[in-house]
Amino acid sequence: MKNLTKLSIVSLAALISVPTLADVKFSGFGSIVAGQTLEDDEKLTADFYDVGQYENTTTFKAESVLGLQVSADIAPDLKATGQLLAKGTDEFKPELDWYYLTYKATDDWTLMAGRRNIPMYYYSEFSEVGYAYPWIRPPSNLYWWQVTQFDGFHATYDFSSDDFTNTVTAFYGNEYSTDNKEMLYYAEIGNRTLNGAAITQVNEQWTDIAGFNVNIIGEAFDLRMVYFRNDRKRIDTNVNGETAIRASASGFSQQFIGIGGNVNVSDFTVIFDANYVAYDDDVGTVFPTYLISAVYNIDQFQPYLSYSKADHWQTKSDNEEDYEEHYMASAGLRYNLSSKASAKIQFDHFEDEGDKATGWDYHGNSQTVSAAVDFIF
Repeated sequence: MKNLTKLSIVSLAALISVPTLADVKFSGFGSIVAGQTLEDDEKLTADFYDVGQYENTTTFKAESVLGLQVSADIAPDLKATGQLLAKGTDEFKPELDWYYLTYKATDDWTLMAGRRNIPMYYYSEFSEVGYAYPWIRPPSNLYWWQVTQFDGFHATYDFSSDDFTNTVTAFYGNEYSTDNKEMLYYAEIGNRTLNGAAITQVNEQWTDIAGFNVNIIGEAFDLRMVYFRNDRKRIDTNVNGETAIRASASGFSQQFIGIGGNVNVSDFTVIFDANYVAYDDDVGTVFPTYLISAVYNIDQFQPYLSYSKADHWQTKSDNEEDYEEHYMASAGLRYNLSSKASAKIQFDHFEDEGDKATGWDYHGNSQTVSAAVDFIF
């Protein structure tokens, strides 16, 4: 996607400069985030997908981000949207992150076509927008998949029933992630080789991504449920240019089931997200993960606690459970500077409980302090 940077800027500039557009709107968001671990030998991967990491030296690059979105009415009930994203992990080089068309077919039906996030988690649609949630980030060991976006189609039906507002969305698409940073990072720290030579590129392919999500909003709660399945494979390339489909990730399918949301009780908000991923592979791989967080709302302040847990089991192996496993416990405070900006400070304790004998303890333990200013415009 990064080779589209120049095209991204030119395309948005062209979109902005067309004088016949009836309505062009600009909006954006950003987060300036700094942090570090508390010990020399510690490392925290705060952004799994882009491998944004904290070590024992303060850095602003692990999570700082700036996004600019442009939307334009191009016909009655038809709108085009593009989003540029610049992240510290990519040296703040702008990338065309989203691009899609929205067609309001009826009062109840909306159709979308283009590139957007896969609606995997409760905060997937705006996971980069720090102002949208109380923490500095959604827990990274929950939002950790190597593919988060796709090119595809959405069909959404909105309706009301009793005191609830309901949305049902069906979606379909594909994603060909060339030079996947997360998977290359794991290949490097695991010293993986292909024909005895170091791996220099990993391509992750998710095809026939098909599923639906349901969103129900009541007076004191917001509930989201999602299901999708897809086929997937992983292709390694070594320093000699040789390629091969990785044996442990060749041609199997996966299913993703999730439920998340928030509940408001008096001055408290409880946020939760639980997901279950199952591979149709030879060993019956499953990944159960969950998050629970409590936020206390008092004037402009929002102190919070959160706990997230991720496991990796192989249900068809003699050894079912001794693989990747970790949890993150966090405490922090958000202060709303205005209706469009907030300041946050957060402490994270990451505990790697992966099995050392089988090499699944590669994350390591860490304690990290980070601070952020989030804003929208």
